Amino acid sequence: MHQPFFKNILFVINPISGGIDKDELDHHLEAFCSSCGISHSFFRTTGENDKRKIKDKIKDNNPDAVIAIGGDGTVNLVASILAGTDMCMGILPMGSGNGLAKDLNIPQNDPEAAMEVLRNPTIKKIDTLKVNGHFFVHLCDLGFNAHVVKMFSRSEHRGLLSYMRFTVMEFFSYHSFKYRLSVDTQEEDISGKAFMITCANSNKYGSNIVINPEGHMTDGAFEVVVIKDFKWYKVFKMIALLVIRRIHTWELTQTVRCKKARIVLRKKKTLQYDGELGEKVKEIQVSVLPGNLKVICPTISCA
Repeated sequence: MHQPFFKNILFVINPISGGIDKDELDHHLEAFCSSCGISHSFFRTTGENDKRKIKDKIKDNNPDAVIAIGGDGTVNLVASILAGTDMCMGILPMGSGNGLAKDLNIPQNDPEAAMEVLRNPTIKKIDTLKVNGHFFVHLCDLGFNAHVVKMFSRSEHRGLLSYMRFTVMEFFSYHSFKYRLSVDTQEEDISGKAFMITCANSNKYGSNIVINPEGHMTDGAFEVVVIKDFKWYKVFKMIALLVIRRIHTWELTQTVRCKKARIVLRKKKTLQYDGELGEKVKEIQVSVLPGNLKVICPTISCA
């Protein structure tokens, strides 16, 4: 048996994420760890004091890696605990979107393949961000996507199809909003009317829609992507450009790279970060924390 890369792993499992049955997961994880000679322990989230309980579990078990098993919300929870430490975060993507896992090239819809990443991993230090004091890793936004996330969160149905259904349902009744954007990389403010504004640490939403094709999680910066207000019939062009990773070339898209950003709105809009709903806000301030999270990704490609 080869010496395992990790000696002790804590698996943090969200039992309800993505509407995926995880009852048999413990057995598969135990078999994998046994085959690799890895000590391991489990924690299942309940939504009640999970952050404090995971910290206690880490203190008791002293793992060298914590694996988030769920969707982007579970990843955000684990990442917020590990950021700034020497412990590594891994992901077994089992949520509705799995945006960060996709950007890290972790196998999707195949838990066994995702587990194999732990056997021979690459460790990368990636940036994280804060928005109004909230920690996030992947992206936060205001506008249409945040509105859809809010509708989705109120639904009893999970999964990508349910998310796409709300996207179609809400589009024609949604109203754009006025904004002013200030960043540390240019002197003049940017203002106008936006369909949505995304602060992105990497490339894509969990739906595989690429909002920020030129983003990198290891460059010590992030991009503010503004999709401006448009006539309804231009939605088909927008969708096509998102799918083919060319949204940054659209005349109605403006992308600004920065380390700090302030966005002020005329009216309050819902904030979402890593798939989690925040409060309604008239202003957000976003800043990057360079290279303060160690993530596990495949040897062939990462971040």
